[in-house]
Amino acid sequence: MSYALIFDFDGTILDTETPAWDSMVEVWKSFGLELPLDWWLKGMGTNRKDSWIDELERILGKPLNRHELMARRQQTKDTLTESKKPLPGVTDLIDAAGDRGIQLAVASSSAHEWVDRHLKRLNLYGHFEHVVCRDDVHGVSKPAPDVFVKALELLGPNCTKAVAIEDSPNGVQAATDAGLDVVAVPNPLVKKLDFSLANLCLEHLTDVDPNQLLESLFEIPGINGPYDAR
Repeated sequence: MSYALIFDFDGTILDTETPAWDSMVEVWKSFGLELPLDWWLKGMGTNRKDSWIDELERILGKPLNRHELMARRQQTKDTLTESKKPLPGVTDLIDAAGDRGIQLAVASSSAHEWVDRHLKRLNLYGHFEHVVCRDDVHGVSKPAPDVFVKALELLGPNCTKAVAIEDSPNGVQAATDAGLDVVAVPNPLVKKLDFSLANLCLEHLTDVDPNQLLESLFEIPGINGPYDAR
């Protein structure tokens, strides 16, 4: 019998959502346009690919140089992300889980190249027994549950309970559909959206002591007690 925490990556372990937003805003401004927040939020936690260029072309009514735009935006996003450190409370929760023998995994809609590189940069890669990305599930991204289902398969049948840590409604939906309990820690861009599917919603992981959180998640049947958001 064992337990597991399955972390989302973007916006949960590392604040990549702010660089993603800022770099996209810059591209849209170069065309004299304002990036629609509601359109952006719909894709939070998914793999957008080049759908944003489709939207730009629709608004402008003309084809654009996709390769140039994607390269420009990616360079800005990379530059902004490289200075980022793990979000508050992440390393403490990882350490506390490790001390208790709780397995750790990542389930992300991003590609391995992106996730692995930053986990290694942050010296976190070795803490996770499994890192599952869209590459591992034929490119399927959240809100489909595939990355979580794959993570559960890798964790094995001895894993009697796994809990997901997520920052977006799409991620919460994916984890819920995979049969997981979910702790939501919404990033600032999405905190006003509907997180009612989550079992627990925290503003920051630092809101509770990591050991108390793990005790609430794994030593009491279901998620209940003082930190239950329902």
